[in-house]
Amino acid sequence: VKEGMPAVTVSACPYIGTASKKLTTGTLPPATCEAVAHVLSQGMVPVVHGDAVLDAQQATAIMSGDLWMIELCKLCNAKSAVFITDVDGVFTKPPTDPSAELVKTILVDPSSGALELTGVSMDLADHDVTGGLKAKLESAAEVLMLAPSVEAVYIVRAGSPSAEQALRGQVPDKGTTLTRRGDDHDAKRPRQHCP
Repeated sequence: VKEGMPAVTVSACPYIGTASKKLTTGTLPPATCEAVAHVLSQGMVPVVHGDAVLDAQQATAIMSGDLWMIELCKLCNAKSAVFITDVDGVFTKPPTDPSAELVKTILVDPSSGALELTGVSMDLADHDVTGGLKAKLESAAEVLMLAPSVEAVYIVRAGSPSAEQALRGQVPDKGTTLTRRGDDHDAKRPRQHCP
């Protein structure tokens, strides 16, 4: 909002429920999808996040913001998905390690979701209660498997020029790009995102 983007926070609780941390209906409830679509139709940008939700099996659970990404990409027929993090992307080691290198590209098997990358540590950040790097990469792979319109998933640092590029549908200069193995589109071609 401070930068002039017409952003509106959309919270999960109490509108979305889970059972054993999975969506109770397997997808977002229709009313939630309609509300997000309405926000978009008004020219605003829905901002979603991890949130505590009511869970049928364990009373409450944390629903990851990554789950929103999968469902909203399907709903919007998005061309790209952007995961905003506190680091520049995926690294070969924890980013605080001086020998860590940014992984620029990760290929995803479109049928199994298997990731093609080597030398990446899946350490969980102490503050990430929703699953850390491994869960984020699994969600990014699910986006590419379950939302056929998505050509690329970008993982970029919050507030960076690369985040701005990715949010505008451009290939970011710095970050990690996930694409389907076998996609033949040019990695530098500008992409659009859900309006």
